[in-house]
Amino acid sequence: MDTDELKRRYLAGERNFHRANLNGSDLRKIPLMRADLLKANLHNSNLSGANLTRVNLYQANLSKADLRQTIFNEAILHGAELTGANLHRASLIKADLCEANLKGASLTHTNLGAAKLSGANLNNANLTWANLRKADLKNANLEGADLSGAKFCNTIMPDGSMRNDDC
Repeated sequence: MDTDELKRRYLAGERNFHRANLNGSDLRKIPLMRADLLKANLHNSNLSGANLTRVNLYQANLSKADLRQTIFNEAILHGAELTGANLHRASLIKADLCEANLKGASLTHTNLGAAKLSGANLNNANLTWANLRKADLKNANLEGADLSGAKFCNTIMPDGSMRNDDC
């Protein structure tokens, strides 16, 4: 499936794009609210500025994708592959990122307010100035992660403790 076909089918009301192969696609600023992209391949794609509110990206491959300023509010990214993805200034409010692989991802200035990150791999991720208020990081791997300037308030840390630096 190419970008034009996805746009055409979405605008016609279709929402089911399970296992779609959109590797390297340019989907900048495209609204795909409530689309079902379960296990889709979006490796190395550009979705910067897209609105993916309530999208299902369960176990999708978004590795090395450009996701700057993308809106993922209430999206399902459970088990998604986001290794090396650029999520600078993205909005992931109330998103499900449980067991997602964000190894080496850039999450600078990203809003992860009330996001579910339990069991997520954030090894060597850049979370500088990220909003982690009310986020659940229980059992997440934060080894080597840069949390400089990150905001914590009612944040559940990997060991299950609560962090309240910025309440």
